Amino acid sequence: MGRNYFKKLSLTLVVMTLCSALQGANKSKKANILFIITDDQDAATLDAYGDNECDTPNLDRLAQNGIVITGAHQMGSYTGAVSTASRTMLMTGMNVWNAQVLRNKMTKYEKPSGNANVVKKNMPEYNSLPALFHRAGYETVRTCKRGNSYEPANALFDERFDKVCRMAEDQNGSKWHADHVIEYFKRRSKQNRNEIKPFFVYLGFSHPHDARHGKPELLEKYGAEDIDVPTKLSSNMPSIPANWLPAKTFPDGHPDLRDEHKVKGVMTRRDEITIRNEKGKEFACIENIDIQIGRVLDVLEDIGELDNTYIFFTSDHGIAVGKHAYMGKQNLYEHTFRVPFLVSGPTIPKNERKKGNIYLMDVLPTLCDIVGIQTPNVNGKSFKSVIEGNKEQIRDVLYGAYSGGTKPGIRCVKQGDWKLIKYDVLDGTVRETLLFNLKENPNELTKEHHDPDIIKVTKNRPQKNQINLAEDSRYKEKLAEMEIFLLDQMQQVGDPYRLWNQEKHK
Repeated sequence: MGRNYFKKLSLTLVVMTLCSALQGANKSKKANILFIITDDQDAATLDAYGDNECDTPNLDRLAQNGIVITGAHQMGSYTGAVSTASRTMLMTGMNVWNAQVLRNKMTKYEKPSGNANVVKKNMPEYNSLPALFHRAGYETVRTCKRGNSYEPANALFDERFDKVCRMAEDQNGSKWHADHVIEYFKRRSKQNRNEIKPFFVYLGFSHPHDARHGKPELLEKYGAEDIDVPTKLSSNMPSIPANWLPAKTFPDGHPDLRDEHKVKGVMTRRDEITIRNEKGKEFACIENIDIQIGRVLDVLEDIGELDNTYIFFTSDHGIAVGKHAYMGKQNLYEHTFRVPFLVSGPTIPKNERKKGNIYLMDVLPTLCDIVGIQTPNVNGKSFKSVIEGNKEQIRDVLYGAYSGGTKPGIRCVKQGDWKLIKYDVLDGTVRETLLFNLKENPNELTKEHHDPDIIKVTKNRPQKNQINLAEDSRYKEKLAEMEIFLLDQMQQVGDPYRLWNQEKHK
């Protein structure tokens, strides 16, 4: 009896030792990063942010299995090519004005990828995302659109597959991007598990940026036609946005801007048929992206690496597509200033929502923080405490700038429920101030949205207080407070311009 007991005890100890060793190995294994980014996507196109018209079941599951950041933002741009500024901030952790400085110091590499071993410490891209992860022992893989990004960092990925893919067919559409990641995962699954490195995969899609060439079956689902001039409404079309307008209430300050005049299928038209048709095309492209994300996640699960992978989903900026009569992303309304941001992973709580108050420049320090890489000196701040459920937000005040057109351009500031937007464009001939209570007026409606002809189209009847409050004397003190917040933020980030009513502060 004693011998059997000790045999059982010895067996138990062996099993416990093996289990302990395996657990230790799992704890010591570095987590993987799958970072997914789309091009030009309004957060409101996802169920997690209130949409119930565009079908994205895989992103819905990602949100349910992780955390939704409701206050994620893209700081803005110094150029009409907003993606260029956004992706430079993302790759470097620098704010919009320091990102502009980096554009003037760009290294040109002979090879399109695999340059992480030759980058020098005095080069700005030395502390970019792919360089940091490469030095930390990660395999770095990238697929994305080509152009309008930060090329010195892109050239540091170990593997790179870049091409603009905005067509309906798979070889020139979203599937092309997903296929390269899937092929990498399958190759990886055949490697020796004891020698395998963790991965940092940057999966970028070229859609839903225009031209929005959707797959025929998805266009049909959303009642859309891929034609130059749509002429008919369909009951399957997405509804017109509540903040739609047929024309801008004042000039935007960027004459002849491509996104406002030359989008295929829209051009300068803002009528209901055109906008709803374009929304249908947009939704078709987004659903196809969701399908491709589902394929990628299925393979990641099949090779047994899903549970040890942090998955991030976002977009480089939002987009208007008819809201406030804008088509593009050269504005600072919420549909453009905010971005979707979902995170799931080993230490991320499930089905939670946090405000965050983050910028895309905060991604670099956060990714470093979450996998234990020493964070370089950057402008961004880690929001690891937010995505792990321990903190609601990392900052109280948010700033945005658009100076891609006439200068100084557009500025905004957010604090609490309040938002101030200011236009100082066209050599001072357009100077506009907008003040919104976002809790009461989340769509930033103005007096124009109260017009009976507009209501007839939107089917949205605004409340009396859903207007621009800047001219309302009851909010004089709040306006003054927000003006102070704005100037303070402009000074903090090194904004090189001042607006017309800030001259005395120079």
